[in-house]
Amino acid sequence: MELNELTAYLADFLNITAYEDYCPNGVQIEGRSQVKRLVTGVSASERLFTGAVKRNADAVLVHHGLFWKNTPQPLTLTGIIRTRVKILLARDINLLGYHLPLDGHPTLGNNVLIAKALGLQDVRQVAIEGLKTPLMAVGTLKHTVPFEAFNRWANEIIGASNPTLQLGRTQIQNVAVISGAGSGHWRDAAEAGADVLVTGEAREDVVRAAEEVGLNLCACGHYNTEKWGVRALGEHLAAAFGLEAEFVDIPNPI
Repeated sequence: MELNELTAYLADFLNITAYEDYCPNGVQIEGRSQVKRLVTGVSASERLFTGAVKRNADAVLVHHGLFWKNTPQPLTLTGIIRTRVKILLARDINLLGYHLPLDGHPTLGNNVLIAKALGLQDVRQVAIEGLKTPLMAVGTLKHTVPFEAFNRWANEIIGASNPTLQLGRTQIQNVAVISGAGSGHWRDAAEAGADVLVTGEAREDVVRAAEEVGLNLCACGHYNTEKWGVRALGEHLAAAFGLEAEFVDIPNPI
């Protein structure tokens, strides 16, 4: 399909204008005008882009793109950014990036997909501080379970080996999910009535804060919690438009 047709569809499907994001959502590097073969991955990297070249990809679609507002020099193409960009430009490969829209999408978002994979019922999306569009997924387990058992279950489903951070109740039923660096929203999770927050990274200061409000944490890895949306989006595009889409998994323990 035409690149502009693909990006117009994704802009609407992911509702990108609803998010005040830290990066551009959409085309970050423009390549060839037609897309047939698509590589998806969590984060832009030399390894991912080299893999896309080997697969003869027309476009790479990622959750974490190349350009961020808070980088020290966001308007320069030097060092590793230059190397990454050069790989794509040399082969005329597009780079598409979608960040918060792929966390908060109501059916293909990281948070909703994790919540459903954990078997949560009555999953709903809740707004978090600083963002108008609902992002956090909240649901309930069918039965109350010991936190340690839930932590083992979350590790198994998400593919992690996180430490046990039992900071609140020993028995849990209400669960909140915010992928990636979502532990800073512990207050939102507690106010939503969660017994545990499933997230990617747990900051040092958040551990004490969560303890003080009685909120358990499952920190299952930033990468592990953010594979879900971009992989599902590639599968969706393949089914909807007949594109060839392949998720390239580059494991990251963080």
